[in-house]
Amino acid sequence: MAETENKGKVNNRMVLIVAVLVILAIINGIQYYMALQSEKKNKELIESKELQLVATYARLDSISGQLNLKIQEIERLGGNIDSLLIVKEQLEREKDELKLSRNLAQERYNKIQDKIEGYESLLKRKDEEIVKLKEVNKALLTENIDLKTQKNELNQEINTLQAERGKLQEKINVAATLGAENISFFAINDRGKVRDGDEFKSKQLDKLKITFNVEDNPLAEVGAKNIILRIIEPEGSALYNVAAGSGTFDYNGEEVFYTSSKEILFDNSNQSVAFEYEKGSEFKKGRHKVELYSEGALIGQGYFIVK
Repeated sequence: MAETENKGKVNNRMVLIVAVLVILAIINGIQYYMALQSEKKNKELIESKELQLVATYARLDSISGQLNLKIQEIERLGGNIDSLLIVKEQLEREKDELKLSRNLAQERYNKIQDKIEGYESLLKRKDEEIVKLKEVNKALLTENIDLKTQKNELNQEINTLQAERGKLQEKINVAATLGAENISFFAINDRGKVRDGDEFKSKQLDKLKITFNVEDNPLAEVGAKNIILRIIEPEGSALYNVAAGSGTFDYNGEEVFYTSSKEILFDNSNQSVAFEYEKGSEFKKGRHKVELYSEGALIGQGYFIVK
């Protein structure tokens, strides 16, 4: 009888061990299946991102090829290509960035994607400019043929026209200057709390944020623009820190210190631009002046007070 009970206990123990082993095998199987699914999903995500990068690179490469053709055509027709060369250089840098990086940060990738529409808009504008330049060149050619017999009289007229054209170009350059509007100030403390206005307490101002809109200007060319920020303290000196991106620029023939700078792709969309500046120490109390510059011109200014 005791032997039967012992045998039954052994059998029960074996059944329990087998059940545990079966459960462990099932758990291991589930874990292995989930690992395979996770690996498959990660692989698909990587392949999808790589395809996006390839497609984006192809679009940029196509835009680059079209831009080269337009630069050559505009130069042949006597148009100005300086701004296009700047855009071309920037576009090539972004192409290299996409080509060399398989793990490009999503934020940077999104910025490049956003710029593509600006590049495509620029190409359309240059198509219109080429048509106008061709018309101008055709008209000038016809005029030259018709007026060869009046060369002596025309020389004086041409000189006059060139002088007027120079004056007109100067006016156009002034009219094409960018403008900053809706300049706003925000104080950010060390806990990340944001306050807007134009008067702040010193303890609220661990970081200063400045936002503004770039005014639409049909005379300004779409392309890369450098925006320069000067924060001028109450006694008249500009905040300056090389480690934070400060430097100097030429303004009306003088070397001027600036606080920070930022490059944007101007697209004539009343786009919003923001600067954030962390001084590293308390802002001085009093009235601070903020000046914004682009292409050697003052495009906007504002004031805020630190109590």
